[in-house]
Amino acid sequence: MTPVPVGQDLLRLRLHVRRPVSRLPYAWDATMYARAGKRSTLAGPATALVIEGFPRSGNTFSVAAFRIANGRQPHLGRHLHGAPHLLRAKRLGIPAIALVRAPEDAVPSYLIRREGLHAEDALVEYLDFYRTAWPARDAFVVGLFDDVTRDFGAVLDRVNERFGTSFARYEASPENEAAAFTLVEEMNRLECRGEVVETQVGRPSAERDARKAEIAASLQRPRAARLLGQAQDLYRRYVVLGTGNR
Repeated sequence: MTPVPVGQDLLRLRLHVRRPVSRLPYAWDATMYARAGKRSTLAGPATALVIEGFPRSGNTFSVAAFRIANGRQPHLGRHLHGAPHLLRAKRLGIPAIALVRAPEDAVPSYLIRREGLHAEDALVEYLDFYRTAWPARDAFVVGLFDDVTRDFGAVLDRVNERFGTSFARYEASPENEAAAFTLVEEMNRLECRGEVVETQVGRPSAERDARKAEIAASLQRPRAARLLGQAQDLYRRYVVLGTGNR
């Protein structure tokens, strides 16, 4: 039997330790506030908008598109990848977007970024995220992945209509798309010590697409297939909710 690298064991251990906290809003808030790198993007009284979703669901592109249209000044609650962030937005009365991508697409992309996790681990995380966020569904707009990547301006239109805000609309012009992807790469460099890492950068990547096809087979294992079915059912509930936002 091939031994499992120690780093993979530690990654999975961290996931299992973190899972209970990710379902407890106040404990999650305290954990994020205690970490300086996380505190800077945690929603607070001065936050204009929370943009939050499971990893690989358009998080970085959404933030970049918002910045292109509205500048860097409005504070965004973002990139914490915890459903309690959406619950916190509701408690504080802050407009929010819940980013949602089909699990059969989001999970393989996430597994590329987090080598060492199993498909089952990632699917449990997906289910935890969207089950935890569901009780706050009356306080956020759903941003489906295809809507976010094709016409983020329409998502902001729904935010303005729902919350009475006046965010500038992002127009998906060639110039704005290029600027958004430049900003996406800038954020990736900040996260990855000055380099653009193809397995992590929040834009289309041919290298990542090739690896997704390999990973997709792991979703067919019996337990993974059962979890995937549950995740797809949950995803469809968000699609219906998102359609009702329009």
